[in-house]
Amino acid sequence: MILLLKPREQIIAPAPRLGDVIELPDPAFSRGRVLLVFVRHTGCPFAERDIKESRRWAAEHPDARVVVVTHGDINVRNRWLDLIGGGDGLALYHDSDRHFYGQIGLGYSNGWHFMGPQSLMGVVKLWFRGIFNRMASGTRWQRAGVFFLQDGVLQWSNTPQSADDFILPPASLLATEGLATKALTSEQENHNAPG
Repeated sequence: MILLLKPREQIIAPAPRLGDVIELPDPAFSRGRVLLVFVRHTGCPFAERDIKESRRWAAEHPDARVVVVTHGDINVRNRWLDLIGGGDGLALYHDSDRHFYGQIGLGYSNGWHFMGPQSLMGVVKLWFRGIFNRMASGTRWQRAGVFFLQDGVLQWSNTPQSADDFILPPASLLATEGLATKALTSEQENHNAPG
């Protein structure tokens, strides 16, 4: 169980922009198409949803590698993953000190991010789908994010405006032709998003 106390925040780099080369902790992440999914914390209902959506996306896009980044206690994470159906189709990267989160510009949210009306309604909707808090580890304040890379270069990203907000890249983005144009469109949508 985790409380609402804020641990010391990690060092946060500026958010990467499209076309930036992302320095990755594992060289294997730098080759081909890689989707990085940073989850809030182990046991979070939104993290469970994100894992399940990432598994589905990985099955639909076998040419891309899906890397799920977690923090907290790795043993708790592993038991939690078993409870929610495992990590089939996913590569798991555990970032216990949240250095990778900070390196890619993901720091702490404010309380509104996970206790605001949209997020609270999201918790209720997930509960009806059998998704709820269980085996929590890590910090509730950590932001999530999704980043799509081609050979280590950022092509698309989404940093949720609330814990309930989660977007994976559209299938059209994976088309080889027009990748840069589609990425720019996604960036404009992200920058124009409310919040």
